[in-house]
Amino acid sequence: MKQILSVFMKRLAIALALATLMIGSLLFVRGEGMLIGALLLGYLAALVFVWNMAWRLWRLTYVRDGGKRQMFWGMALRMLVLFLVLLVAVTISVPVFLVTALGFLVCYGLALFLFIHMNLGKK
Repeated sequence: MKQILSVFMKRLAIALALATLMIGSLLFVRGEGMLIGALLLGYLAALVFVWNMAWRLWRLTYVRDGGKRQMFWGMALRMLVLFLVLLVAVTISVPVFLVTALGFLVCYGLALFLFIHMNLGKK
């Protein structure tokens, strides 16, 4: 599992760097370069999601009892983190909320794509 996660993190870091370069350059061209922080906040929220999901799945491989409850609490924690991050973003401004949500969707989408792609054996 450690080998898969290290390869996964390297690929995710490269994909996020490229996505940040593309989205960041678009924001700078539009004169909204100050929204890069909101994009990174969305990435951070998505990385909390991915880390929590991977950690709970890793724990479930060792623990046989209470798997359902473990996954339920993980989902509740992830939803709470997302709610709090987006609530803070929307109280700042609507553009910050939109860029934060975009950052979350990009990072989480890339992570799920890589999980699926690596799970299918195309390492």
